[in-house]
Amino acid sequence: MKEKCFCENCKGLRNHKELHIVERKGSDDDGFLRWFNKYSILECKGCENISFLHTYGDTEMYHTNNHEGYQEYYYDETVYPYYLEKSFEIELKTYLPKKIRMIYSETLNALKANSYILTAGGLRATIEALCNHLKIRKDSLEERINLLHKKGHLTVSESNRLHSIRFLGNDALHEIEKPKKEHLYILLDIINHLLLNLFINDKKLAGKIETLIDNYFDFLKLVKNKLTEEMIGKEYTLLEILGKSKRLFPKGKIIEFEKQFEEEIKNKKHSFLSKGKSKLDNKYKIIEIPSIFHF
Repeated sequence: MKEKCFCENCKGLRNHKELHIVERKGSDDDGFLRWFNKYSILECKGCENISFLHTYGDTEMYHTNNHEGYQEYYYDETVYPYYLEKSFEIELKTYLPKKIRMIYSETLNALKANSYILTAGGLRATIEALCNHLKIRKDSLEERINLLHKKGHLTVSESNRLHSIRFLGNDALHEIEKPKKEHLYILLDIINHLLLNLFINDKKLAGKIETLIDNYFDFLKLVKNKLTEEMIGKEYTLLEILGKSKRLFPKGKIIEFEKQFEEEIKNKKHSFLSKGKSKLDNKYKIIEIPSIFHF
């Protein structure tokens, strides 16, 4: 066994001990090719994480020393499960849309298995899946990436970085050019950053810090969360209900949402409040505490 093996839990080369070893040796029918297999269960000496090591060698696996003229034999060693040498795999993949999550996971499996051409194609396909999810419809991926910026999903810099993935994916799939491993890890960082920003960070931050509210569903959740037992039977304006949280809305959004809110109250869609009696102020009478939405 080599001096150190990669530990997926520690994220680096670590000393391991072999808990169990099985060895198999053999040769072809003529005895010209002899081979050796060794299977080891490993335990990291740092974190005690368990992994598996397969060591293979045969009589054709050697380098010739040009100075001395003798043969130096070597072995192939593979650690399971496969791992990423750099970058990282998004932990909360369940927050990703289903098709994006599927191609992202398969792409990472290809990179872990050192299938670099498939990885480059997978990174490109991840962008295609992202455009499909965001309903960016154009003939070429180049146009679709540009539209991601024009429609406000990406900054100019982020859009330009995606073109690097497009170029590498095209070369790998159309020209069958094997990309460099270090380049793939750089592009994986770009994809991770993009997916985290678009689908995951907001959900991780919800309930921990205040974030902008730009849709009616989140507006309604906030209003319901602002109501307390002490407010029952009293009348308040929407701004009084929101308090400091009114700063979370982009300009003009509160007026837009309140119109829809009043329409739903008029149609008796909400039972926890009603329009107030005052003709001077646009107030709402709190009738009960609704089912609370937790961010």
